[in-house]
Amino acid sequence: MSSSRRDFFKKLLGTGVVVAGIPACAPDIDPSPLLDVPTPGEDGIVALVVPRYPDLARVGGSVTLRFPGGSGQENLLVVHPADSVFAVLSATCTHVGCPMGFDGQEAVCPCHLSRYDLTGAVTNAPATVPLKAYVATYNAGTEVLSISLKSGDDNFPSVVNGTLTLSFAQFPALQDTGGMVSGTPTGYGKTVFVFKLEDGTYSAVDSVCPHQGCEVGFESGLDGLLCPCHASQFSKTGVLTPGTGAATSDLKKFTVAADASGVVVTIA
Repeated sequence: MSSSRRDFFKKLLGTGVVVAGIPACAPDIDPSPLLDVPTPGEDGIVALVVPRYPDLARVGGSVTLRFPGGSGQENLLVVHPADSVFAVLSATCTHVGCPMGFDGQEAVCPCHLSRYDLTGAVTNAPATVPLKAYVATYNAGTEVLSISLKSGDDNFPSVVNGTLTLSFAQFPALQDTGGMVSGTPTGYGKTVFVFKLEDGTYSAVDSVCPHQGCEVGFESGLDGLLCPCHASQFSKTGVLTPGTGAATSDLKKFTVAADASGVVVTIA
């Protein structure tokens, strides 16, 4: 293990982050250099003047953006594979949580050599779950890279004034007991699940597993939510199923109100 990599892991472990598999580190890949950035504003945009950061400015370079503790934003891997080409991915390997590096073409986990392409798709095991990809645009004239942390699905409602409104006209499944709607609203940037429960009430939960930040998905066989990274299970109300996976706390829950026209979720 190189001295720079050893120093990186010492710093990382000093923050209380547990990283498995360090003894098996790959010999030629270091985690990308850390760049501390402030908590993003309400617009969710992180703007980087690329020439200010030599590790990112060179083709083949990369940095890991680290946000303040308590910001709720995961670390981001920002890579520069070609002239005027950048990509932004989640910076934590979905296998056992190691910080990612970049070999000039792909994101590589230094611990066990999992690899991901620039869309976040796995190209080499042992990881099986993709990294999250973020929307980023580069202005060659100003040399500014803008990363959107709150972009969402084009066909899903946006968060407006802190609320997500799902009309029954657009989402009729929410009128049926057991119905579910999920999507990523612009203005929040993470998938939200909304359920109509058996007692007629509604539940809305965040998709981010509290263990390592992987995105949970709905599993009909479990009638609940499952983290694909380490098999933590959660109920439709976001409650962790005891004895499953590696998570130790529930999913984030949102306040829900309903009327004759639809469901309103308060995103906070």
